[in-house]
Amino acid sequence: MSTAFVRQLGAESGVQLNPLRDASEIPAGDNSDQVFGIMMRATRGRIDKPFAVDRGNVFKKLGSGEQIRLNALNEAWVHVVEALNKGAYQAVIQRLVTDSAVIKWAVVKPELDDTTPTGAFEFTVSDDEPVGSYLFAVKHLGCFNDGIVLEFRAEEVEEGGLPADNDKLTLRLRDKEGNMLYEFYGSLKSDAKDDYGNSAYLPDVVLSQTDEVEILVGSIGDDAVIAAGSDAYGYNSNGQQKWAKSDALVCFSEGGTAYTTQNYMAAREKLQYTQLDYAYVSSGGTQAPALLAQLAQLAFDTNRQLRFGVPGNLSPEAAVAFVNQLNMGASPTAHLMHAFWSPLKTDDPTGVNPHGFIGTETLNIAYACGRNAVKNAKGFAPKNYPIAGREWPVQRTRIVQVYSPTNQELNLLARAKINPVIYETYTGGGRYVFRDSLTCALVESSLKKLIAVADMSTHIDDAVTRAAKDYLQLPMETSVKRMRDYLTFLFEGAEASKWLVPSADPMMNGKAWAYQVQPNELRPYDSMDVSYWLRYDGTNRQTFVTQTLTR
Repeated sequence: MSTAFVRQLGAESGVQLNPLRDASEIPAGDNSDQVFGIMMRATRGRIDKPFAVDRGNVFKKLGSGEQIRLNALNEAWVHVVEALNKGAYQAVIQRLVTDSAVIKWAVVKPELDDTTPTGAFEFTVSDDEPVGSYLFAVKHLGCFNDGIVLEFRAEEVEEGGLPADNDKLTLRLRDKEGNMLYEFYGSLKSDAKDDYGNSAYLPDVVLSQTDEVEILVGSIGDDAVIAAGSDAYGYNSNGQQKWAKSDALVCFSEGGTAYTTQNYMAAREKLQYTQLDYAYVSSGGTQAPALLAQLAQLAFDTNRQLRFGVPGNLSPEAAVAFVNQLNMGASPTAHLMHAFWSPLKTDDPTGVNPHGFIGTETLNIAYACGRNAVKNAKGFAPKNYPIAGREWPVQRTRIVQVYSPTNQELNLLARAKINPVIYETYTGGGRYVFRDSLTCALVESSLKKLIAVADMSTHIDDAVTRAAKDYLQLPMETSVKRMRDYLTFLFEGAEASKWLVPSADPMMNGKAWAYQVQPNELRPYDSMDVSYWLRYDGTNRQTFVTQTLTR
């Protein structure tokens, strides 16, 4: 087709049409503030990197859970499932694992060491990459403690009107309950191509669809095939498809749960550098100081909020001692750490455990995620409203409060920056609620003590640093202008959304926000400085009521 233009002109006469330039793009957020990260023990899930789960696939990816009485670390599974059903969009999981964990190969070979698979097949498990005579082997990086099931078959093909061997097969991976995990269709021949000229070799087909499964094709004969008449070929006398199917193959050994500090550090680093985004970090009910220390480090490194639980069976004094030993307040980002003490026995919302203590820190995150899903016209969620008080009751059944703190004990908890989750009375009746919203920052009169401010400030920091990343490698003048325009847009939206209020600081001159963007004084050629001052709205934690009698 002849066109009136070309894309690139040389010295010739003509019209050059340049590619469309997009000047319409405006800053847009994502839903990462509806997602939380967690380091946890699980019976399913890959161990090499973090992975995301949602309410639709949590059981398939994390398994059915095990009782807390068997291992206290199993509480995290309950937290994740409950949170995904109470407002969290996704959870980013880094599975805890020891150095003794082993991923094994599921190996398929013909019975009786036939040189070709003419009859039945044998399924075995090998610790090492298989060698010798086998059809193919599968490594499942999903790491299911309870095993996987393999099944495969080849369709009937004909040569000269007779059934012929087939090098193409359908391979399925299922979990122990029979739920489909993956299905692949490919050839056992390394030079096979599909109708579009792409590789149809089974290992290549698998690699193009997922990185959670690895396939090796064995060395049975020069050309591995599914032989006509074998247990994985064609149809039986009743017209039903013939599948070669294994029992549950346990291809992963967890290697115990005696995690070391190095194991926690390795998990923290993977969760820190994952491409999957999240806004909150949950402790998952853990009481392990070494794990909590790594979670605090993760919060510092990522500027994400950590919400952790204090054991509900502790008295207020013991709860304070538990938090004090963690020394969260010493962190430069102590305002990102939030402690919750829930002296409540409840039903397990997943039904796996008997009536008992289950932490509420991840439930608090779930409520925050659900709140964040509702944004105004400016794109801001009501993060100035903390997840505390009468609007956020604990949604569990058969709640029994085992300890009712006195006013003096509530004062003790508040000074230790611990948020009780207990019964409170309001108009319309009482309910079990998050009674307070304090961070672990060791301050008495500062916005840093308020969880709502931590929520808003981390949102702003994240938005600004992402924009700053967008404006790297631009001319300095262009970068400065774009950053100034963006900050004006962002802070005007935050003020309109009631996140920011006029400041009493003389420097602010009655404004709610101010910023400064300029080339660095010492390195003006390649460095830009961005500073901003914000006055966030506070949270009413205490109300003093006075009645005066008049005559």
